[in-house]
Amino acid sequence: MSSDHGQPNPASGKRLRKKRHAHEGAHEEAHQGEGPWIVSYADMMTLLFCFFVILTSFASFDPVVVASKSSKVADHFGNGKEENEEITGLGLEIGGHPNLDGVVKPIMKDGTLELVFSTSLMFSPGEAELEKTFIQNVDIVVGLIKNKNPSYRIIVEGHTDNSPLSTEHYYRSNWELSSARAVSVVERFLYYKFEPKQLVAVGFGDSRPLAPNFDKRGNAVKENQALNRRVVIKVLKPLRSTKIRNLGIETYFDDSEVLEK
Repeated sequence: MSSDHGQPNPASGKRLRKKRHAHEGAHEEAHQGEGPWIVSYADMMTLLFCFFVILTSFASFDPVVVASKSSKVADHFGNGKEENEEITGLGLEIGGHPNLDGVVKPIMKDGTLELVFSTSLMFSPGEAELEKTFIQNVDIVVGLIKNKNPSYRIIVEGHTDNSPLSTEHYYRSNWELSSARAVSVVERFLYYKFEPKQLVAVGFGDSRPLAPNFDKRGNAVKENQALNRRVVIKVLKPLRSTKIRNLGIETYFDDSEVLEK
């Protein structure tokens, strides 16, 4: 019978209940499906939060340190490139100077200009006083460096071959001789009013040869020995403040910049 008399239809009620149960079941399945990825997401966010908390705890907010790091980043992406180009230009200028032809060999290495001199021209055997005829050549180099930038840092290295010094010489060893020769060149920079804190003189003796002093049979190779006897002037970019490090391995300046408060 139909619902002509206003009585509810049992079949239609059953259909409604089935639809309601199906709808609720779908919601249940949806909620259950969200569970695993929500837990993983929450774990990841918790770990990230802990990670940044640890980073913050290790961070230094000292204004001096922050300013120093910012300056170094700026040098790397901006001014550092200009300074390298300036030093490279200085090397080309020195290498192309008519009075220095065959006297000095400019080499660029990692932003540092190396000026290599043969000590056979600079000094008498076993001596550390610059030859009078060669002082002018050194002074030309010093003048070109100063005209480009008087704030460059300068490291002068003395090198010898492995020939032992005779007892007639004033210096007891090649270490003393190479150091004294480096000092003689540094004194020319001092003469032209370079700041002492910008200058370093160091002697390596025969510990860093460019070529073997002897062949396989133990015979001296004169050409190589002459190549090893050299003075190297290293021109490094200037810093706002510099400190000399104690016994650094080829690093004689502290590159950390201390800003005045």
